[in-house]
Amino acid sequence: MRVLFVLYYPGYLRYYDSVIHELADRGHEVVVAFSKEGKQDEGLEALPHPSGRVSKAPRVPRRQDTWRPLAMLLRPLTDYVRYLHPRYDEAEHLRRRHEKFLPRGFGLLRWLPTLDPRIVRALHRLFDVLERAIPSSLQLERFVGEHGPDVLVVSPLLADLGHQTDLVKSAQALGVPAVLGVGSWDHLTTKGLLKVHPERTIVWNEIQRAEAGEYHYVPAERVVVTGAQPFDRWFGRAPTRERDAFCRRVGLPPERPFVLFLGSTASISAPEAELRFVREWIAALGASEQPALREASVLVRPHPYNPGLWAEADLSDLGGSVAVWPRGGANPVDEENRADYFDSMYHSAATVGINTSAMIESAIVGRPVLTVRTPEFTDTQEGTVHFHYLLPEHGGEVEERSGGGGDRDAVADGALVGLECAVMHLDLSAAVTTGRGDDLGTARRRVNAPERARRAMAQDRSRPTGQDGGHPAPLSSQDPVPKRVDALVQPV
Repeated sequence: MRVLFVLYYPGYLRYYDSVIHELADRGHEVVVAFSKEGKQDEGLEALPHPSGRVSKAPRVPRRQDTWRPLAMLLRPLTDYVRYLHPRYDEAEHLRRRHEKFLPRGFGLLRWLPTLDPRIVRALHRLFDVLERAIPSSLQLERFVGEHGPDVLVVSPLLADLGHQTDLVKSAQALGVPAVLGVGSWDHLTTKGLLKVHPERTIVWNEIQRAEAGEYHYVPAERVVVTGAQPFDRWFGRAPTRERDAFCRRVGLPPERPFVLFLGSTASISAPEAELRFVREWIAALGASEQPALREASVLVRPHPYNPGLWAEADLSDLGGSVAVWPRGGANPVDEENRADYFDSMYHSAATVGINTSAMIESAIVGRPVLTVRTPEFTDTQEGTVHFHYLLPEHGGEVEERSGGGGDRDAVADGALVGLECAVMHLDLSAAVTTGRGDDLGTARRRVNAPERARRAMAQDRSRPTGQDGGHPAPLSSQDPVPKRVDALVQPV
C-alpha cells in the first residue's frame, strides 16, 4: 500500500513518527508532505527510516482557483461560530485566538454573546451547504494523482484555514479514501471545525470519540479508537544517566531532590506571565518554614516552542539550587533529546505545570504532577475544555486542604510533602492514553486504521446519508458512546 501522509508542518512528526515507521516496517511505502514548511524543521530528524520506504514530497499546494475567495471567507466564519456555543461560554481565550482569522467586515461578530445551541447548529448547517458547493481543486487533484496513493492520512485537518480540507476533497474526488489522525489531546476542542468528513477519524480514547461526534458531527461508525501513540515511547523506558550524573549535567546539586517545572506553549502561558509565576513560586518555595521545601532544588524545562525569555532569564537571586535547562528549549524528536527529556522527569521528585501534555508524560513516568489555578492563567486553564479532563470525573484527582500561604505556597508544599491549599494531583496515564498496556502497541493500531479504511471505503460510500447531508445531530454528553467501531481496531 502507498500512503500519502500530509501533516500541517514538520513539528507534527513528533506525533506520527512511530506510525510512519510502523507503516514502513510492514512494507508499505509512505510519502510525507507538509501543508506548511519551515516551521519546527527539527521534527524532520524523526523522519528517516532504514528501509528507504519513507520519502518526502514537496509542500502541498494551495488552491488558487475562483473558489478560493469563498473558501477563505467561509471557513474562518465556520470556525469562529463554534465558539459562540454555550459550551465555550468561559473560553474567552479560544474565542480571542480565532478572532484574528475573521474575514474583513465581520469583526462585529466578536461582540456577539453566546448563542442558543440551536442557532449555532443552524448556522453550521448553512455553512455546510455552502462548503459542499465548493468543488474539489483540480490543482490538488493533480498533486494527489502525481503520488498515486492508496490512502491519504492528514493531521490536524482542523487548522491552516481549511487548506487540508481542499486536499481531502480532492482525494475523495479521485476515489482515494482519507483518514484524519487526531494528533493531540486538545485538537478537537481548541481548533477549527471539521468541514469535510474523511472515511475514518482516528482518536485517542472514548473522550475524543465523543468529542468527534458531539463537537464535529462525525458519524460514529467512522471513528476509530487506537490510543495515544505519541506516548508509547515513555512506557517501560529506563533513564540513560544515573541521577547524580544528570544533576551535575543540568547544574543542580545531586544531594538534593528537585522539582521539575514544565513550561507550556506561548498560547497557553505567555512568556512574561510564565517567568513571573515561576519566580514567585520558587521564592515561596525557598521561604517555606519546612526544611524539605526550603532546601529543594528546582529545574525549569522551557517548552520547546516557548523558550522566549528563558534563554536569558537570570534566576541567580533565587539561590544556587535553581537551573533552567535546556536554555533554548529542546524538542524531543530525536533519541538524544528524548533521553534528556525522560531523564528530567524520571529523576525529579515531582513535576509542576500550567496546562501541557508534558503533565501527561510525567504521570506516565510515575511522578506526582501538580498544577495551580491562578488568575493569570484562568483563561488557558478553566477556559479550555481539555484542562477539565484533568479533573476527577475524567481521571484526575483534586485534593483540598485548609491552610494559608496562597496558591504558590500550595504548589511548593504539595510538590514534596502534602497539600496545604487547593491543588491538583494528576493521574492521567490511564485516563488519557486509552489502549496502552496490551500486546499491540498504539502505533500498530494506528496503522491498522488506514489499512482498513481503504477496505471499508466501498461500504461507506454505499451507506445512505442522513437528512443533514451525512452530518448527524451532535451526540449529547449524556448519550452512550456507540460501540460499532470496536471491531475495526482488533489486531490483524
